Amino acid sequence: MILSGCSGGGKSPASSDASAGPADPNATLRFSFATDASKNYDPVTAANPFVNTFLLPAYDRLLDMDSKGKVVPMLAEKTALSDDGLTLTLTLREGVVFHDGTPFDATAVKANIERAKTAERSTLKPELAVVTAVDVVDPRTVALKLSAPTASLPAQLADRAGMMVSPQAFAKPDLALAPVGTGPYRVVEGGQPGVLVVYERFDKYWNASATAQAVKRIELSIQLNPETRLRSTGADEFDATMINLDQFKAASDTKLQVLSQQGAGAFQVYLNMSKNPALAKPEVRAALSMALDRDGISKALLGGQCTPSAQIFPKDYWAAAPDLGPDAAKFDVAAAKKKLAEAGFPDGFTMSMASVNVAPYSTVTEAIAAQLREIGVTVELKIAEPAQVMAGFVGQKTVDSYVSLWPGAVDPAQTVASLYLPGGPLNPGGVPDEEITRLAREGQATPNGEAREKVYQKIAARAVALTSHLPVCSAPLVLMASTKVRGLTTTVAGAIDLRAVQLAGSAS
Repeated sequence: MILSGCSGGGKSPASSDASAGPADPNATLRFSFATDASKNYDPVTAANPFVNTFLLPAYDRLLDMDSKGKVVPMLAEKTALSDDGLTLTLTLREGVVFHDGTPFDATAVKANIERAKTAERSTLKPELAVVTAVDVVDPRTVALKLSAPTASLPAQLADRAGMMVSPQAFAKPDLALAPVGTGPYRVVEGGQPGVLVVYERFDKYWNASATAQAVKRIELSIQLNPETRLRSTGADEFDATMINLDQFKAASDTKLQVLSQQGAGAFQVYLNMSKNPALAKPEVRAALSMALDRDGISKALLGGQCTPSAQIFPKDYWAAAPDLGPDAAKFDVAAAKKKLAEAGFPDGFTMSMASVNVAPYSTVTEAIAAQLREIGVTVELKIAEPAQVMAGFVGQKTVDSYVSLWPGAVDPAQTVASLYLPGGPLNPGGVPDEEITRLAREGQATPNGEAREKVYQKIAARAVALTSHLPVCSAPLVLMASTKVRGLTTTVAGAIDLRAVQLAGSAS
């Protein structure tokens, strides 16, 4: 979707199509990003929820999603679902090649899906567990056999589960840093892990006409410090950047574009419910939720741009629980203390909490820790580099909690699988909930429409009651860009899509 926003002090509406000058197809886009996404750009093993911004230029998907959230063709030009919902047949495009020259065909699709299902460190196993077999019908046709009807599968194939890697690159030791896909851009030399990723236009791209006026080169720089990103983009060292919510006003006072889009996720405290005995009790988790001053955090640390909420989905999203009422996110220290005592912890307990070492994540984490101390909970802070934080919470499972932003997903089934089902990468405790598991199966078996919406609304309400994680507020994605930048978009899942960005100027 194209972001909406303001420019010139926030007084007039604008979009990323602000400049009317001709596009320069030889231009270089200099983009400054807020994270290195744990320096793993393999769509199968990546665990960082922000990795798609790095993946989208290089990796096409089997299917795509338009600005309204509708699944549309990409590498698969046609799909057909059997009457029993147990076979999804994909008809593939002809003439597509990977960056290394390997032809894209049904055998490559089979290899990719089987790798995603079986690779030791695959984070896609929960999403593709329903796929029991991948049959190559002919070079252009592949049939996915399913154990049960799965309404979300087409949307998932428009995300990482559908990203196609060259099978010849599976064994490359540097695949995590040097993607090999079929996308409009290929990664080239000149980058530095954790600092810079450089992409150049892929001359053999199958849909070259769609990117003919896009920039020739993308330099995606990682700048963890938000003030550095704001200053350097304002000084024309970069063409665009991601900014923090508390920087919205400062960015709006410049002559640059400020572009905002509400995503499908939230700032939240992720919990490991199996490591710390206290966190295994729902009453304790409910007490923690009551202790959070969500409105205060938004106003003091997030520029008032983050809408307080106790549920993972924004209120206007179709899967959001509509009838939670004001008490779901109520801030009540006295009630929190009482509930903690009733749960058997009258003197509180100790828990660890991790965050990356940049604002607003670190500042929000410190504020949450201070608020929990008010009800007797001692929080041991572990503020560190992104890769270290993710390794501790997701990989080694040595941390009780983790404060970050869930950017959303192309379908709520992905959010549920990642956050609430056993085996989900952001449910490191693996604790199941029978009701959510049952509803998740029902949601997958229900065709898209009002009935499916109601199922996911029930899941959202159950997640609030369960408090397996602690959402703080629904956060939009905010970018700042030069007025030369056009075509800057975001995905439904909250990733920044740089594939079709143009820069105004005279072609050389």
